Amino acid sequence: MVSPLFGKWKVEKSENFEEYMKKIGVNVALRKMGALASSNSEITDEGGNKVRINTQSTFKSANILFPIGEEIDEETMDGRKVKSSMVWEGSNKLHQIQLWDNRKATQDWIYEDDKLILKLECEGVICSRIHSRR
Repeated sequence: MVSPLFGKWKVEKSENFEEYMKKIGVNVALRKMGALASSNSEITDEGGNKVRINTQSTFKSANILFPIGEEIDEETMDGRKVKSSMVWEGSNKLHQIQLWDNRKATQDWIYEDDKLILKLECEGVICSRIHSRR
């Protein structure tokens, strides 16, 4: 699939990120470091209906291969062990669901107006992280 999501992205700004981290259970010290960290992500088509999201930050990093439509075990950058699945919603949006401890969070990677918007949601708390191409 050809998608405008594929490429290299840098976070420009975050809205409500610390509240989101608090909602998913990140301790105060990690929230403070996470809020200050800058990050870059690269989204690539790995063929065979697989997408890789490689996120490097000044604090922590993750490099995860997602088989589209299949559930995998994922350890998140904040240390949660989740069951994670990702699906395409059109060519401009990847929708991810994370399940852990009877809880659920979603992450939507959305291409809009030449920006990548990462929309994070958990139990009514919504965060947006706006990325530009790098």
